[in-house]
Amino acid sequence: MNKHLLALVAAASLAGLAPAQAATFTGVVGSTSAGVADFSTDGLISFDIDFSSLTSATLGYTIDAADVLSGLSFNAVLRNYTGGGIDRYTFGLSSGSFGNLGTVTRQFGYSSNIAFNGADAIVTFSPLEFLDVEIGDPLGNGGVNWTIAGLNVGDSLNITVTSAVPEPETLAMLLSGLGMVGWITRRRRQG
Repeated sequence: MNKHLLALVAAASLAGLAPAQAATFTGVVGSTSAGVADFSTDGLISFDIDFSSLTSATLGYTIDAADVLSGLSFNAVLRNYTGGGIDRYTFGLSSGSFGNLGTVTRQFGYSSNIAFNGADAIVTFSPLEFLDVEIGDPLGNGGVNWTIAGLNVGDSLNITVTSAVPEPETLAMLLSGLGMVGWITRRRRQG
C-alpha cells in the first residue's frame, strides 16, 4: 500500500516539473471553407490555412504559461487555392495586440505593404498574390516572426484571417441590389 502511495506522490511531483503546454489550439471558430492545420509550440502560434474561396477563418487558442514567459511569436503559411488573385490578407486578434510585425514573404518576391493598429493588421499586395504567402518564418527560411503582446495565462485568443475584402464595385452592386429589392417591396405594398 505504501509503495502505491509513494509512486502516486512521485508521479504527481514529476507532473509538476513537466514543461508547460504551448498555446492550446481549441479549433476553428464557426464554419469556414478554408483548410486549417495547427503547428503551435511553446511561445509560438503557427498554422497553415488553405483558402479555397475568398473567405475568413477564425482560429481559437488558449494561452498557457510557456506562451507568456518569453513572449508569444506568430507565423503562418497562407495558400491561395481560389483560382484568382488576392489583393490583401487581414488579421484580427480578439485580445492582446500585435507587438512587432516581422516579415511577409511572397512566392516571387513582389512587394507587399503591412499596416497595423493594435489588434488589426492588413497585408496588401502589388501585384495580386496568386500563390503562397509566408507570414513570419514558418518554413525556417530566415524570416522574422511577428509577435503578439498583452496576453495572460488562461486568456482566450481568436485570430481571424480574411483572404479578401470586397472591392468597392462589389459593395456598390450589393447596395444597389438591396435598394432595388426595397423599391420592389415598397411598390408591392402600395399597389
